[in-house]
Amino acid sequence: MYKQKLQNYKFDLKLSLKYLNNLRNKKRDEIKILFLFLSIENVKLKIILIMRYKLLIIICFSTIFIKGQELVSYPQYPDPLHIPIYLSATFAELRSNAFHAGIDIKTQGIEGKGVYAVADGYVSRIGVSPYGYGKVLYITHNDGFMSVYAHLSRFSKTIGAYVKDKQYKDQSFRQTIYLEPGQFPIKSGDLIGFTGNSGDSGGPHLHYELRYAETQEPVNPLFFGTKIVDDIKPVIKGFAIYPVGDAVVKRADTVAFFSVVGKDGNYSAKDADISVNGTVSFGLSVYDQANGSKNKNGVYSVELFRDNDLIFRICNDKFSYSETRYINSLIDYAHWIRCKERFIRTEKDPFNYLKLYGDNEFNGMVSVAEGDKVNMRFVVRDYYDNVSVLSFSLEGSKRPETQDREEPNRSYYRIFGGLPSTVGLDGFEAEIPEKAFYRDTYLKTAQIDTINNIASDYAYLMGSAEIPVQNNIVLRLRPCPEWASDKRLYVALLNDSGKTISQGGKLVNGFIETKTKSLGIYMLMIDSIAPEIRPKNFKNGSTFENPKCFKLEIKDDKTGTGIRKYDLYLNDCWVLAEYDAKNNLLFYDVDEHLKKGSNLLKVIVEDNVGNRTSLEYSVCLK
Repeated sequence: MYKQKLQNYKFDLKLSLKYLNNLRNKKRDEIKILFLFLSIENVKLKIILIMRYKLLIIICFSTIFIKGQELVSYPQYPDPLHIPIYLSATFAELRSNAFHAGIDIKTQGIEGKGVYAVADGYVSRIGVSPYGYGKVLYITHNDGFMSVYAHLSRFSKTIGAYVKDKQYKDQSFRQTIYLEPGQFPIKSGDLIGFTGNSGDSGGPHLHYELRYAETQEPVNPLFFGTKIVDDIKPVIKGFAIYPVGDAVVKRADTVAFFSVVGKDGNYSAKDADISVNGTVSFGLSVYDQANGSKNKNGVYSVELFRDNDLIFRICNDKFSYSETRYINSLIDYAHWIRCKERFIRTEKDPFNYLKLYGDNEFNGMVSVAEGDKVNMRFVVRDYYDNVSVLSFSLEGSKRPETQDREEPNRSYYRIFGGLPSTVGLDGFEAEIPEKAFYRDTYLKTAQIDTINNIASDYAYLMGSAEIPVQNNIVLRLRPCPEWASDKRLYVALLNDSGKTISQGGKLVNGFIETKTKSLGIYMLMIDSIAPEIRPKNFKNGSTFENPKCFKLEIKDDKTGTGIRKYDLYLNDCWVLAEYDAKNNLLFYDVDEHLKKGSNLLKVIVEDNVGNRTSLEYSVCLK
């Protein structure tokens, strides 16, 4: 009997090892590995498997935990486009000041592909704007979810006619239309529009979102059945270690950036042992790719282990629009401003309430004392469970003799504990609300008298562009007496390249007041230059036989306040002109308003302080 048990044990071990090896060499099936491991009753066999496949088994357990969202019953929808699906952006991808709220589906580099509703419901909202989502449809479905289709070139015939009637009624291209359930009922598969490049789109594609209809929280659309071919593992570009408090990394008390070596999911630090003393946190630069696409997209999850203890996790399953700006706390914002490279930070700031962290107490930090040897491991996944692992070690070093850090002087304001505060200089005020910053912050302030051609007594430094801001700060700047009543005043922010950016503003109690979420150098300026208008495909006096569209370039001066209003009149009647802000184009698709013979085309463009340009052109239709 003893020999039989031994034979069974050896057979079980051989079979288990062979099975795990096969799974390691192919795309892993975490559920099967988990059940295999749990079904083994022999304790010794489990110990051997743990010792040999420790990392693999940990990853399997972790994957089951992370992908718990998918265990929720989500409806499975057809794809919104009838073409092969390739993505140019993934859900919760890192963007400027926001997480990407959906997926971007490539449209073969062109506009005009049909867009189809993914489920029964009704059109609950329609948007038209030169910015943001451009032309966008929102469909509320009968199952409690909402689908969103953005950057369209045009709507379906019925919806497009309704929107055009509303635009003529309001004499406005821009629209935000809310609809009742019975107005535009939709069936799954209905044609609702055509792909485009409207709004702030950077090229032809469909931005596709799925949300909880009641809360408007975006959810990862890949939960709902959209599938792409992806067997490519995420690429790890590098990592960073941040000293916390009086800690040091490589004998310095500043952030250290490290290169990595490796490929195909296995990475290690170029530095064999990294000397550390004290408490540190970490950062990771990573991207993902899928088959058939060169786009560098965001990953699905990032985890950090100290030895085998999980100390940090972020998983891109869902978030709310109210928290999307917390991205500036998640990333190393200062490094992003300086180098345009995003590192995901593991330290969670006190006033960062991002839900993508999940309900856990992980703080993403490690304390290392002299003589310690700590093994660290980042585990990164894409949605299809392609996994990359970065391993590195921390060696506890002797603390170097360091000089005490100097406390910031009186030119700095201390914004501590998330409390509101007020900054006051001669001619300048800033009201800082509660929890405007993600952590305790020192703001350097100063009057600057070396900048010429401004309408305030001074330019004013408040903080640094490398400090992220969560909530609006109210600024007030006093104009010079000679400009005090000028309606063309505006608040300008001077960026690092020397360009001024309008922050708007209005006169309140003798000060120009505005709101901002940026820090840097502020001043008052006068916008005295009216917008420019220039015909693109016609001239004054042109004659046409069958024109399809009249295009005009409209733009404001580089140092101006931007275009606020644009109107086009044909024979003294307002006609619909679409504004493509990113290309500075105003265009009129010729319709029944253009008559045979001579026509008078009048264009009026106004900037944000009221400077106006009005031009007339005579065009003749044969």
